[in-house]
Amino acid sequence: MATLVRATIARCKNAILRPLAASRRFSTDSKASGDDKEQTSISSTDQQFTYSSLTDCSQIPLYHEPLEAWVETLDGKDPYTTKRGAVSLHPEVFGAFPRIDILHWNLYWQKMYKVVDWSFAMTKQEKRGGGRKPWPQKGTGRARHGSIRSPLWHNGGRALGPRGPRTYYFMLPFMLRVRGLISALTCKFAQNDIHIVDSLESLPSDDTKFLEELCDSRGWGPSVLFVHESDFAPRNITVATDMIGHMNIMPVQGLNVYSMLKHETLVLSLKSAQLIQERLLFHLSRPDDWRANGKKVRPIINRPAPPKPLEFLAPSVTL
Repeated sequence: MATLVRATIARCKNAILRPLAASRRFSTDSKASGDDKEQTSISSTDQQFTYSSLTDCSQIPLYHEPLEAWVETLDGKDPYTTKRGAVSLHPEVFGAFPRIDILHWNLYWQKMYKVVDWSFAMTKQEKRGGGRKPWPQKGTGRARHGSIRSPLWHNGGRALGPRGPRTYYFMLPFMLRVRGLISALTCKFAQNDIHIVDSLESLPSDDTKFLEELCDSRGWGPSVLFVHESDFAPRNITVATDMIGHMNIMPVQGLNVYSMLKHETLVLSLKSAQLIQERLLFHLSRPDDWRANGKKVRPIINRPAPPKPLEFLAPSVTL
């Protein structure tokens, strides 16, 4: 488990001391819009990009700036001609301080809640036979015994043996799970291993070889995790990844720390990135008290109130 953590964060060891690899700065020309959401056109020599913001700037803490990432598409193999725009991300979700200890606790929790110990040893009463006294109490010169199934005898019962099945399941505190997701997303973003696509439905073919060549040309992998916004994944990418053991699809509701660290590259659809950011920001700024292990958790203070749902609905990237 420790090897898995070290292998995943090896390249972001000093990520806090240097600029994030995926935090890019673009030269933009702002356009006035009728609502509060910001949409900017990015000029380029080759094509016209559209800038979409998933983050309300009023919700960003002081001395922080929104992070920026490219929005790509899956309809081509050339990484330079498949960019459709840019998107801004919240620094408290994709640029927080990575807590390696919390990542370790999440990995340990996810590994141990599946472990079941089936070891079982019968006691003296459960063993077959041994009801008759092996020899008289006195007169033989031997030590006194009452049953051949005593724990002192060979093939006897166990006095304090294992009584399986035994589960090692325990519930990790809620905020440790939230912080674990944020730390995993931060490490992946710092390593430039998070890629945002407009939609997983843009894959034009269900050919396995086409998807492998697409990932190789863009430097994804060797293991890739695609995250979709719903439980029903598109047909092409489902068929293409069915025969590839190192490429998997997961709904956004099932995203976890172990899966993110197990795969080298994380590919998020634009809607799934928006859902992840909304949910994590909501739990980071909850005004109510959460109960963990029967005790009240101290509420997080000095944070802005969670925004209204409509404030997070940024305009989608126009192709």
